Amino acid sequence: MVGSSAQETTKRIDFSDTQTRLILQILIYGVIPSVSVLGIFGNMSSIWVLARRGMQKCANIMLISLALSDMNFLIGLNSIPRLIYDVIGDMDRFAYSYALSYALYVFYNLFHIVNYASLGVSLTLPMFITLERLVAVFAPFHIQHVMTPFRTWLTIGLVNVFWYAFFIHMSFYLTFTYEYNTVLNVTVGFIGRSSYHYANLRTVLALEELMSYLMMKIPPVFTLVGCVCIGVKVKMASISRLRLTSGYAADEFPGRTTKILLAVCVVYTVTCGILSLPVHIPQYMYYTMTSDAPSNFSKIMYHVMNLVVCFNCSCNFVLYVGLNKNFRDTYKKLLWRCWQRKPNKSCAI
Repeated sequence: MVGSSAQETTKRIDFSDTQTRLILQILIYGVIPSVSVLGIFGNMSSIWVLARRGMQKCANIMLISLALSDMNFLIGLNSIPRLIYDVIGDMDRFAYSYALSYALYVFYNLFHIVNYASLGVSLTLPMFITLERLVAVFAPFHIQHVMTPFRTWLTIGLVNVFWYAFFIHMSFYLTFTYEYNTVLNVTVGFIGRSSYHYANLRTVLALEELMSYLMMKIPPVFTLVGCVCIGVKVKMASISRLRLTSGYAADEFPGRTTKILLAVCVVYTVTCGILSLPVHIPQYMYYTMTSDAPSNFSKIMYHVMNLVVCFNCSCNFVLYVGLNKNFRDTYKKLLWRCWQRKPNKSCAI
């Protein structure tokens, strides 16, 4: 009864193919690329500033890696093969020759892997950034021994290897077919589920559940709890300092630090919550790597999810500039130095 009522609700709120194409064109051609361009610029600026502040600090290394993974996600999301397949011409097909359609499929798959794998890295790294901050706050005298640049690079490398290997394997669940379409009266290329996918349905469900826990459940919960602990610790230290100094200036820095942590935590947690919706309501939303769209409405919601992630990948720079005075001052100095350079000299990043 529950399944039938859910299907009836989905049909009630579903869109026609024409309406779906129009909405997807607005999202994929207009809204998502606009946010992505700003996000790529912001992440490049973050890498520029953080690299100038020093690569010896573990926090800077992780923030630079986070900016790189966010940038890779935005690039993978806006790839040309994806745009062609999703909205150009007839949706969900390559209406070209076999050679060109297959080449587009190969590049579609490559960018799809980059898209999902970099998303996995982006949603996992905040947990390690929070861990580094926990060590810095609760064991400041041991952080240089516990958190070293080598261990940080090693951790980031392992996270990248894991997620890229994970989604390279998931890509085997897709296959390319070149079939005659009776509606269009032409032979077109389709991306569908492979026989390997149907032969391993239990594995697919298990991997989807694993992906849900490793990307959207464990990291945000750990980050949320860690940020709360850091906020409480910083506030307690601030109160103790105020008692010793009988002043209020000492409260400014802890308050600013807490504000940045909570702001990043809120955006990140909301994003993970929205991304986990396909697990809870598969009749409305889906993951392209593991399942097919149950309706036109779900296709739209998939790209709405992408838009939410675009905002998450683009807002870190805004938070750094708006809430971190040191970052803002460094960025202003770098821009001023570039402005003062001669026209024939470029700003080295």
